[in-house]
Amino acid sequence: MHGDELLKQSFEDGTYFSNPFPLFAKLRQSQPVFYSETLGGWVVTRFQDVSDILHNHQNYSSKGRVLHLINKLDPEVQKRLPLLQMHFATGLAHSDAPEHKRLRGLLAQAFTPKVSESMRPITRDVVQKVISRLESNSDLIHDVFTPVPALVVGRLLGSAESDIPDLIRWAGAINGLYEKGGLIDPEKAIYAEGMLQEIRVFVTRLANERRTLRDKGELDPSQDVLGGLVNAESQGDSLSDSELVSTVVTLFVAGHETTTHLLGNGMLALLSSDSELQRIKLNPDLIPSAVDEMARFDGSVPRSWRITKSEMEISGVSIPVGELVLPMLSSANRDENEFADPDIFNLDRDTRKHLAFGRGVHVCLGAPLARIEGQEIIKEILSRFPNMRLSKNVDELQWRKDVALRGLVSLPVTL
Repeated sequence: MHGDELLKQSFEDGTYFSNPFPLFAKLRQSQPVFYSETLGGWVVTRFQDVSDILHNHQNYSSKGRVLHLINKLDPEVQKRLPLLQMHFATGLAHSDAPEHKRLRGLLAQAFTPKVSESMRPITRDVVQKVISRLESNSDLIHDVFTPVPALVVGRLLGSAESDIPDLIRWAGAINGLYEKGGLIDPEKAIYAEGMLQEIRVFVTRLANERRTLRDKGELDPSQDVLGGLVNAESQGDSLSDSELVSTVVTLFVAGHETTTHLLGNGMLALLSSDSELQRIKLNPDLIPSAVDEMARFDGSVPRSWRITKSEMEISGVSIPVGELVLPMLSSANRDENEFADPDIFNLDRDTRKHLAFGRGVHVCLGAPLARIEGQEIIKEILSRFPNMRLSKNVDELQWRKDVALRGLVSLPVTL
């Protein structure tokens, strides 16, 4: 059976969303590269091929990816999406060198590992407050893993706690653009256009508030990332207004649901492995290793995406210029040629080469913060609730029907 037929079948019976890993194993063996009508792009499943694509920004472009999807829509729908087309024409996640190098350099000044580490006390405070409100029967997705990343990234970027419900709504709408892979649902696109307008107005207001403080000499650029970016405007080279808004929106959106489901998928893996759960309770020093093994074992971003800049060959398959390529991170991270017993959740594993946070020039800027959030949540929740267990069988859990974001609808536990 052709790879796309297998994919389509797994979509129809739901196994692509509940457990895609047997399918990925089959594809790695029989058809590691193929064109998928179901996903609207070229699917790549082996670790080495995926890693090569992520490292090769000269031949695989991040620029114009959203426009590539929008151009597949009916022209009448496209006319209703001017903001989406303008917004995704710029910004950190949607640029190539030299533009990307300049943007990344500017953003890195305000988003260093030191800044991320300085967020640990804030993260710990957020985690403790959220977890202290849990009841004996809780849904970890709804009650912990959704609010904590939203509150933390909100603090990092300078929003107030009262803004969090809006941020969650905006992030969900914009991430909804990608749930079908290389295709967009027209109604989701029109909805995202309206939500994008709202979040851009919000980010512009926050930036202008900081500009006012800067002009009065009252801005503390180390207070939050947005303050650092605004302060850089007076230092010479800086983000343009459109670059700043696009990039900050991306940080809000990318820093929320991805972390929610990294934690949800990872906690499910941990609660499903009695041996590793007992080890981590006895030795909390294993927690940092656990977060990276969670990311490798069942990461929240199952695929990356690029556009070919020239005709490329991957594992003997020729791919024309201007085509959408979908390197499957979740498949690469279970490649038996790279990871021994890849389907086993193992805290002793050397996970340094996993691809869950990407690789190359577009490696996830927020990965250090996501790790900190994971470490603080696991430490707090296991110390408070050492007897926590799933309150449903694993096969009863519901998964999002989303190609771009792998995660549980809910994770009910008894504390």
